[in-house]
Amino acid sequence: MEQQEDLPNASVRQTLEKVLGRSDYTLELACAKGNNYLGIVWRIRVPPEQSLVLKLPPQNAVRRKQFFARPCFKREALAYEQFLPLANRFQTERKLEEAQQFRHYAHHLATRQDEPNECIVLEDLCRAGYQMHDRFAELTPAHVSLVMSAYAKLHAVSLAMKQRQPQQLLPFQQMLDIFEQRRSDEGLAAYFEQLKQSALDALCPQTDCSYIERLREYFGRGSYFSMLTSLLSGSNCEPFAVVCHGVSWNNNFLYRCQPGSEEPAEVCLIDWQLMRYASPVTDVAYFLFSCTTRDFRRQHYESMLELYYEALRQQLIRLGERPDVVFPLSAFKQQLHEKGAVGLLLAMMVLPIVTIRSEDAPDLQAISDLVEGGAATNLRKVGFLGDGNELLYKQRMRGVILDCIDYNYI
Repeated sequence: MEQQEDLPNASVRQTLEKVLGRSDYTLELACAKGNNYLGIVWRIRVPPEQSLVLKLPPQNAVRRKQFFARPCFKREALAYEQFLPLANRFQTERKLEEAQQFRHYAHHLATRQDEPNECIVLEDLCRAGYQMHDRFAELTPAHVSLVMSAYAKLHAVSLAMKQRQPQQLLPFQQMLDIFEQRRSDEGLAAYFEQLKQSALDALCPQTDCSYIERLREYFGRGSYFSMLTSLLSGSNCEPFAVVCHGVSWNNNFLYRCQPGSEEPAEVCLIDWQLMRYASPVTDVAYFLFSCTTRDFRRQHYESMLELYYEALRQQLIRLGERPDVVFPLSAFKQQLHEKGAVGLLLAMMVLPIVTIRSEDAPDLQAISDLVEGGAATNLRKVGFLGDGNELLYKQRMRGVILDCIDYNYI
């Protein structure tokens, strides 16, 4: 049952009524427990058959602080208010047909950033037939291909805009990454640091000796925070950095199938709370290592990378650019070599969440209170790792480690 403070306040309700032009709506939670962590998502039902989505940051002060709610919310508002409209205008100016544009996101109806009335009102993509893929069912090559193509179109916008309208992109190039903003958070740093041991524990001492040694050596190069923020930095991978989606785990993609088919034909990206300016490899590696299995990658990893680059190349040509100048294949391969380890570090963070069942998901308020009280935390103490998901977490984590080492990313 929702807490009173998770409901929209009176001021937010006024915004809703202004958008809807009426007040006879009902609210229902749009996300099951464990499907969303940085905010509260409501479905707004309007008779007879209309519905919208309302996103709110948590109202509890401790939870807002520990989950960095306001900076994340402001980042998502920036995406909907400024970046996505800018990308839309740029593609239209370059005379791209609508079907060829990056339009893989929900239509935005209203945003407020005044504290504590922050809210984002979006179209309900589920009404258009989009659905979240069950994260405990493997993605098919069709799912992954759609994401690779969408990311290629998104990233091509930045690369072309840097050539044609560099001043327009400047505010997004200057974004300070959310994790960089939290660098001084000692509690979070301690939590992140223990992720190293959880990753090492996923390896088998009898069969993985060389991998354990290689991973220990990698982890010894610096703190988790310092390694992650370096990999996420856009300034050290110019001129190839782009505006990235930022949160590439399973629940931030909605797929739509063609009528009569079970294979997905379209994808939309949701949740722009960690939008960042970074290497395009950030989105690609985050997705491939957090959302696919080792078996999938054994069969399809190289072909998915090839698909991504070919889609990017074609999109750059449509935008009037020369791919061999703006982002040649050799540069993409170099970015994979230099930044591919981001897939490992982000998987270390997200796989405990990906592998936990909704009924086992921890209470976020309890986690916030624990950290606020100065308690030392690890995956078990906060409830992201337990009997229900430990086996699956270790299996998935081990696959990521082995692949990242085999690909020479670490």
